[in-house]
Amino acid sequence: MVKHVGASQVEIARNVDLIDYLQRKGEPLKKEGNYYRHQKHDSLVIKDQMYAWNSREEKGSGVINFAKMFYGMSFPEAVLDLNAQGYKVKTDEQKRKPKEPYHYPEHYEVNDITKAKNYLTKERKIHPKLVDWLEQKDFIAQDKLGNVIFKWKQNGKIVGADRQGTTPMKDGHMFKGIDKNSHGSAGFSLDIGKPHSMYFFESPVDALSYWSVKQEELQNTRLVSMSGLKRQTLIDEMKRMGKEGCTIHHVTLCTDNDKAGQAFSNKYHRLMTKGLSSIDLPEAKDWNDELKKKTEKDRERSTQGGLAKKDLITHGSERE
Repeated sequence: MVKHVGASQVEIARNVDLIDYLQRKGEPLKKEGNYYRHQKHDSLVIKDQMYAWNSREEKGSGVINFAKMFYGMSFPEAVLDLNAQGYKVKTDEQKRKPKEPYHYPEHYEVNDITKAKNYLTKERKIHPKLVDWLEQKDFIAQDKLGNVIFKWKQNGKIVGADRQGTTPMKDGHMFKGIDKNSHGSAGFSLDIGKPHSMYFFESPVDALSYWSVKQEELQNTRLVSMSGLKRQTLIDEMKRMGKEGCTIHHVTLCTDNDKAGQAFSNKYHRLMTKGLSSIDLPEAKDWNDELKKKTEKDRERSTQGGLAKKDLITHGSERE
């Protein structure tokens, strides 16, 4: 095992371009706006020298740290690997490049959002009344490519957006992306009444699915999508509630019912003040699957009820 590397080798490794390193390693990356998404691990996103693997709650910067995290290399192994192939290096200009502010590209919106609404109500089974409300309040829109736009709003200003494809791409996957320069720790959120409680989800669709399942129970609350498992979004959105003059009485963590979601919810439930938080995971994989399962059960009950009524009418007419 390699134990020592020279200072010059470390300097070279630190300046290797992370995207070039991964592409030459054969990692399947797809460019989405100004960042890249790993096609096998779709919660892993890379921008410049920064990375976030949301499902595993791994976040950091620097190609050496990435090699240690992703490939399980030691520090010396990562340095030698990054010195081995003559990878592209980041220029000083690229390093100094500041982040641009977010500007919502309104010119990509279309007036007719039928495709987006059909996707949400028919494919995802979101309650039609909720979808109509979201359209009226300008929380959702449709772009020229037919994607659903979920607008991230803070004090009436759009600070970012999720985009969800409504038809499969050539590779069979549905497009999912976040707008370029979206606020790093914000997310899609909406208020039901005057919020005193908060519910956190992994996606806008999961938040809306939860509302569809439990709409009678949700009062005076804020639903928030973290667009993954983002610790900073959880923290900053709770701070924002306080800045807006709302006292948080309770926080509910509603992540996916998988290993990563369970770990995230359990961790932050333990860290919060006792009694402030709770966990509400779906029986299915995520809250949209839970909604679909409930919708199917409701349909079956309705069908059986209709058949029973028809049978009663038939037997009644026979007795006559």
